[in-house]
Amino acid sequence: MQNKCELALAVCGGTRNASQIKYIALGTLGLLLVSFLMSGSLAQQPEQPRTAQTTIRVQSSLVLVDVISQDPKNGLPVQDFKKEDFRVFDNGNEVPIASFDSGARNNTRPHIVWLAVICNEGGKIGGSAEFAGKESHFRPALDHLDKHDTVGVAHWCDNGDTRLDLLPTEDRDSPIRALAETIEPISFHVGGNSDAVGEITYRKMLRLIIQDAHRRNPQPLPVVVFLDGDHTGQPRSELDQVVDDILETSGIVFGIKDERAPKVLGLSIGEQSQISHYMAKQTGGQYFTADTKGYAAALDMIFMQLHFRYELGFIPPTIDGKRHKLKVELTKEAHAKYKGVRLRFRPVYIPISEVPAWAR
Repeated sequence: MQNKCELALAVCGGTRNASQIKYIALGTLGLLLVSFLMSGSLAQQPEQPRTAQTTIRVQSSLVLVDVISQDPKNGLPVQDFKKEDFRVFDNGNEVPIASFDSGARNNTRPHIVWLAVICNEGGKIGGSAEFAGKESHFRPALDHLDKHDTVGVAHWCDNGDTRLDLLPTEDRDSPIRALAETIEPISFHVGGNSDAVGEITYRKMLRLIIQDAHRRNPQPLPVVVFLDGDHTGQPRSELDQVVDDILETSGIVFGIKDERAPKVLGLSIGEQSQISHYMAKQTGGQYFTADTKGYAAALDMIFMQLHFRYELGFIPPTIDGKRHKLKVELTKEAHAKYKGVRLRFRPVYIPISEVPAWAR
């Protein structure tokens, strides 16, 4: 079952079972976020040098696993885990943890947040049209980013158009302006199967984002935040190829869905519905549902998870370019100390020796 956080009423704890969901009222969530940001503060933490750590992280032989923790009591990240609290398994075999970085100590690699939307095709249901005219509601969350965190904007469209509308920037107003321009209603005329065209364009947009990450040095963590109703599907085989591309960069997918977006209709055999929800699950991310007043709270929660994440590095036993099952768990001692804490991470990784030719 995909994670679904009803921010109009509550936010979930990121579990895979609905019976395990921990609800927090939106007003309480706002207070918790403010309190957490003041105490652990994303904006107020003194900057610490990242150069030494991130320079090492670009080595292709080192696999980085981003781990997001969640305290079931309040839904917030745990900030004081240590290297010896974790165990990492590759295809069921434990591997030594070669490196350990903590977001609370501000030494994880930089990340780029991409806000991704689908064209507003004259009010097509289930897309990004629900956000049109309300983009400014996301603006308060951007103030909680670190000074050097960057945000970009990208889009895809069922008529075959896709591009990176705004390259990553530290400016906090430009992303909102770019969103407003990108989600403006457009005239939409396309012959043939527009759904098939849109499926190809969706994959192309994600690969443009991955290419951008590969071309940067040091290589950042690409984070895609979909702002759409996820009212679409993809051939499973094609979608899994894109998931593989993202796994090779250890990127993470999140999403925010407006509560007014309709439920997903039945799709053809062989297609994966709610593709962005699927991508989030495969990469260790999460999908939220929010009303207009909850947009900033949902984005804040994503930023907070990213900032206070842990990065565990290990040397893969073999570099074969194939999918490896990945598991991260707490040691018995840590599990006893932090009872009920949940960890979220990508369940699969792909060890590669060099950047794929298409992404260079």
